Amino acid sequence: MKINMIMAFMFMFSVNCYGSNYKLHPGTPTFQGKHFDIDIRERCQEGEVTCPDVSYDSINKKTGARLHLKGRVMFNPNNYNFQGYIFDNGDYSYVLNPNNSKGTESVKIWNLNVFHKDKVIAFDEGIMQ
Repeated sequence: MKINMIMAFMFMFSVNCYGSNYKLHPGTPTFQGKHFDIDIRERCQEGEVTCPDVSYDSINKKTGARLHLKGRVMFNPNNYNFQGYIFDNGDYSYVLNPNNSKGTESVKIWNLNVFHKDKVIAFDEGIMQ
């Protein structure tokens, strides 16, 4: 009986340690998608609509691969309304923007589109915190 309890504890501990390798950080990520968790950090003064200094730290939930990019806020040049974020990486662009057709006041649904030379090659949908 005692050996079974010890074995069960060791199994649960090892599974927990293995699973923690695929977490972005101990807290809740900014974007929680089906395939990716992403932290977005704006390094601009509060209220600055045209922020050119935004960081993107992501982890692929399936493989554990990590990616760090620098980007900027996207905005409508006519009225300066916020439209999301864009991060460039060579021929690739990562665009995170709100899906205004889904979600509620308390839950904001966002889309991640990964482009390679203007062609969408990956998509994820999730909740923005």
